[in-house]
Amino acid sequence: MKAARIVRKGFTLIEVLLVVAILVMLAGAVIFAVGRTPEKTRIELTRTMVEDICNQLERYRLDIGHFPTEEEGGLQALRVKPNFTEEALNEKWAGPYLSKDPLDQWGTKLNYRATDPTSDEAKMLPFRVWSDGPNKTDDNGENDDIKNKAWEQAAATP
Repeated sequence: MKAARIVRKGFTLIEVLLVVAILVMLAGAVIFAVGRTPEKTRIELTRTMVEDICNQLERYRLDIGHFPTEEEGGLQALRVKPNFTEEALNEKWAGPYLSKDPLDQWGTKLNYRATDPTSDEAKMLPFRVWSDGPNKTDDNGENDDIKNKAWEQAAATP
């Protein structure tokens, strides 16, 4: 006589528990890795936003012939047409260059300062754009402030 062979279908309890344990460990590793990075992500998003603002400032300069001045409203000149004294500039303004107020990832407005166009510095660094960073305190580009790349490169050049 032949012995009847029993064929089992499905998984044993130990196999199921092993798979669940592996999934729990993977989920824990992902949560640990992702949970630590929100601040780094905010910093990188703000850095990207600062560079986008710099690109819009360049578009403004190409249209108007100079970077926005404090009298023209600084960064607001990218959103709202300034009151130009020359009619020709009113026609050249092709904005709005930004659809909303430039706020960093902490809800703080970005800072902007144009360099005096007659200075030697203006050739390398025509303007400065920066975020106050995570501490939300304007450190004038120092400490945790997030600056535009041209500013960082100018500071690194001896």
